[in-house]
Amino acid sequence: GHTPAAVRPDIQMTTVASPAGEMKCLDLGKILGDRIGRLPHVLRLLAENHLRETGDVAGLTGAVSRWIEGSDPAFEFAFRPNRILMHDTTCTPALADVAAMRDVLREAGHDPEILTPYLPVEVSVDHSVAVDIFGSGSALAVNTANEIARNAERYAFMKWAAGAMKTLNVNPPGTGIMHTINLEQLATLAVQGQDGSWHADMMIGTDSHTPMINGIGVLAWGVGGLEAETAMFGQALSLAFPEVVGVRLTGKLRPGTTATDLALEVTHQLRKIGVTGSFVEFLSLIHISEPTRRT
Repeated sequence: GHTPAAVRPDIQMTTVASPAGEMKCLDLGKILGDRIGRLPHVLRLLAENHLRETGDVAGLTGAVSRWIEGSDPAFEFAFRPNRILMHDTTCTPALADVAAMRDVLREAGHDPEILTPYLPVEVSVDHSVAVDIFGSGSALAVNTANEIARNAERYAFMKWAAGAMKTLNVNPPGTGIMHTINLEQLATLAVQGQDGSWHADMMIGTDSHTPMINGIGVLAWGVGGLEAETAMFGQALSLAFPEVVGVRLTGKLRPGTTATDLALEVTHQLRKIGVTGSFVEFLSLIHISEPTRRT
């Protein structure tokens, strides 16, 4: 699998203690100083990722200062995820592109192996499954057999791709929807690079439900198939300095009100103020540094 690149040698590092032992990581506090306390956590993650990718300390610190002051940061983060999650609907055309390009390389006398995803790619094929029978103990076996028969050509193509490209893993039909696999099996929370340093797990997915993984601290969002192809072959994604909408919940639910009711109400209120294209971060009541530029 892919091992994250080493942190640039001119970037300040620190060592922190953990239950697993000492961990070396980028010292964002030393680089940003007091400004780090004014940044939402999502911007801290993007800043750390950008520094590992570019080493652009001056550009980043200037943009952060402008953002805190309330002016336009005029800055784009270079974002390189650790891994990519795709479902069959977007993965099939992407793999067809890769297969075609590998054929072109072979015909031109080049080794097609050079066109192998730089990042690990996990594929789920349960995104578009159909349910033919239900309410029976044999439902899973029958539905799985029907899916394999119905999509034999597509599954055979994906199996070839997984064999030809070692950084690509296909989760076979019947193993579960991609977001469950991501939450329960794939997320590592912390990733170790080639130089032994550690950083937070971050990813992109090709589905609108990808941000579910943020619930356990893994920064992720959904992208299109072409963006995923760009990232899987090692090119950092460009992300304009994003708006971050803070949410602070106080009080407690009245009897009879469920957590689902709360989630729907929060979603309703966020849609009213318009958060499309923004990150939403839920704040603790403790240690909040009030921003001067947002309400």
